[in-house]
Formats: sequence, C-alpha cells, structure tokens
Amino acid sequence: MVELLYAEINVVGIILLSLFLTDLNRGSNKKTTYDQYLFNLCLVLNILVFVFDTGMWLIDGQQFTFARSLNYIVTTFYYILNPLICFAWLLYTDYKINENWKGLLKRIPYYVIPCAISAALSIVSVFTHWFFIIDASNVYVRGPSFWVMAVAALFYLALSLVLSLTDIITNGWEGNKNVFIHLFLFPVLIIVASIIQIMFYGISIIWVSAMVAFASIYINIQNNELFTDSLTGLNNRNHLDRYFNKRLKRLNKDRHLFAIMLDLDDFKKINDDLGHAVGDMALIEMANILRLECKRDDDLIVRVGGDEFFILGERSKPEEVLELVDAITASASRFNESNSNMYELKPSIGFSIFNQNDSKNSFFAKADHAMYLCKQERKKAKSKNN
Repeated sequence: MVELLYAEINVVGIILLSLFLTDLNRGSNKKTTYDQYLFNLCLVLNILVFVFDTGMWLIDGQQFTFARSLNYIVTTFYYILNPLICFAWLLYTDYKINENWKGLLKRIPYYVIPCAISAALSIVSVFTHWFFIIDASNVYVRGPSFWVMAVAALFYLALSLVLSLTDIITNGWEGNKNVFIHLFLFPVLIIVASIIQIMFYGISIIWVSAMVAFASIYINIQNNELFTDSLTGLNNRNHLDRYFNKRLKRLNKDRHLFAIMLDLDDFKKINDDLGHAVGDMALIEMANILRLECKRDDDLIVRVGGDEFFILGERSKPEEVLELVDAITASASRFNESNSNMYELKPSIGFSIFNQNDSKNSFFAKADHAMYLCKQERKKAKSKNN
C-alpha cells in the first residue's frame, strides 16, 4: 500500500510539473531566455526523477522475468539524476544572479565534476554495490557508500545558497528580494527533506519537496510576467531598472557600456490609417529586427512603452555601437523594401556611451536626446525633399 501511495504522489507530481513546463513555454512572440531553458531543464529532470522513483517503488521486491535487471536499471538512473537535478539548479541560480551566459559556460566544467563522479560511481555500483544493492529477492538496499551521492547533491545545493548569500551581501536584499526568496526556497527545502530521508530510511519526500518548491517558483515566474512586455515578449522598463544596477557593478573597464534609444517615426499614422492591430504587428516586427541584430548574450532589449525601444549592452569599441545602429537601420530598410508590407518601419535612433560621471538618468537621457536629434534631422530632410 505504501508503494502505491508513493507511486500515486509521483504521478501527480509528473502531471503538475508537465503542466508547468507546457504553460511556461507557450506563446509565439516570446523568446526563450537562458534562465527559462535552465528552469525547463530542472522541471524535466524532476519529472524523470519521479518516473524512476515510481519505477523503484513498483518494481522493488517483485518477481517476474528480468525484474531484478530492470530494478538495477531504474535504480541506477535514479541515483544519476539526484545530483544532476541539483547541478541544474546551481546553473539556474548562477545565471539568475549573474545574468552572464558566457561566464556560466566557463564555470560549468568545474561545476560538473561532483556530478560526473557520482554518475560514474552509480553505474559502477551495479557491479560493486557501493551506492546500492539489489538483493536476491529483488529488494533495494542502500550501499555503504550511499553518502557519496548524497554529498554530491547537497554540495550543489549548498553552493547555490552561497551564491545567493554573496549576491545579497554585494547588491543588497531589497532590489531582488522576490528572486532571492525563491532561490533560497528550493535548496533549503531539499536540504531539510534530504536530512529527514537519510535519517528515516524508507520514506521518500525529497522530490515531492522539490515539486512544492518548483510550484512556488512557477508562481513567481508568472508574477515576473510583470517584467515582460506582453505584446513583443521583450523585457519592459521594470526589468531595465533592476538589470542596469547589477550590470553597472560588474562593468568591464576594457569595454564600453552603451544605451540605444529608438522609436518609430509616423507610428501614430499606422495606428490611425490601418488600425491598432496592424500597429501591434509593426511593433512585433520591430522587436524581431532588434532580436536579429542584437545577437550577443548580454544585449538587453527593452520595450519602454508605446513605440519606444531601448538596448543596453557592451562593446569593445564605440565604433561597434554605431555599427549596431547602422545594422538596425539597414534591417528596417530591407523590411520596408518588401512589397508585401502595408506599412514602413522608420526608426529614429540615438545612443550614448557610459562614463564615470554618469548616473543612470543622465546616461539614459543622453541616448534619448540623441534620438530626438536624429528625429529632428529626419524631419528636416523630409521637409526639404517635399
């Protein structure tokens, strides 16, 4: 009866996490972000843990052809997945805190070591019985070195907590408290559940606790839709304000932080003549152009409001920022040359380079002023042509 109860709980977990996964990845206008990829990975791994944990409960002690071999296979995968999901959580935490994909890729070879060792020992344990034993009656028993796998998993959870604490000390709690609460929730719940499960052999609560934590994070992600523009799927001004402060603290002195501000000339005319639905299409097309040209991982693209867009990023030389501006303009021109379009995208673009004397407001204001000057020049050029 206990086996069936745990199996039923796991099935409910599989269904709920699958629903979370499906819901998070819906929507055609949204670009899947790196943190979403990593959170998806965590959900998928938790689903797999539930699958193999269910297999362990249902197969354990059963007597049928190949039952013992199947028990070994299911148990081996279960042991591999335990540290692996914690490894994925560390990657998610690292990216949420640093928002630097290239930096994370450099750290992954070091992060993966405990997970790789545990996975190798899990496979070897089929023959050595270090981690687990499947006795002649097809009953699972913990092996003498079971603790190695547990330590590997707990290592990742502890390290994720250290990263969160370090960021709180460095950047403060208030600016990102919603993120920190949920970055804390998962490892703390799993650590507590792990200690209980290790102490009281025979209960299985670790990954049910993980499901609860993921449900809380899922709710938080839904709340974070407040930081995403619903029409274009870009970031919105709320995220820009939070992100800029973090970006400034890790600014590379050998690179130039830039801000680009742009809006669409005659956008009101598109709405008035063709309707707001077409105006929305124009904004989505402009967002797609910006995604196409701003290819670097650390380029933040924001829809500020209306037809105004903002880009924050770094380049080695100021000339590269001008090249990006030209690329956006050229891409919009290519769009306009298509005979199938009912409207034209005519972005006025200005940019600024951050210097030590700038505040956030002055830095953004310089980009906005440069955009205004660009718009005025285009108006003058248009008047002369007419």
